[in-house]
Amino acid sequence: MAMKIDRRAFLKTSAAMAVAVSMTGLLGGCSDGDIGTDLGGFTVAVGKWSAVPHDQGIGTGKSWYADFTVTVCVHNLDSVNGFSFPAKSVFVLKINGQKVALQGGDLLSNITLVMKKGERKTGVLTFRLDESQKMLYQAMEAHTADIKLRVGVDPTETYTGVYEGYTFKKDSKLA
Repeated sequence: MAMKIDRRAFLKTSAAMAVAVSMTGLLGGCSDGDIGTDLGGFTVAVGKWSAVPHDQGIGTGKSWYADFTVTVCVHNLDSVNGFSFPAKSVFVLKINGQKVALQGGDLLSNITLVMKKGERKTGVLTFRLDESQKMLYQAMEAHTADIKLRVGVDPTETYTGVYEGYTFKKDSKLA
């Protein structure tokens, strides 16, 4: 039996398929490939970064700061247990050797990463440069700053910020 399909139904189905196929590229940010860091019970994949300055203006009583954000994907490999840990001990950002404070992000709850068993989350971590670190932001603007993100406690892996594409690359194997 032949199935008849009108032009409108064909176009709707084609559009839905095109959207579904194009969205599969979004899943790659959390793959278990070589780009991630296997930390025993979980993996972390580090993605793109950005830095945005905020000038509160003269006379407001508020000072300058910049938010440095990095996209990460965390996958809990344990299918039986969940976990939680203080993110400040696992994600450490240094710019020109100076530590930048972890402020928060949509992956965290009170600066703690909480994962259910087998869960996979992709989101943003936000680090805050304060006014005393303004020269670090200026060095990033000039593409001269050395940006390092350490992931893990023991073992750890270090990533270097790359200006072309604003991504990270692995420096080494686990240390």
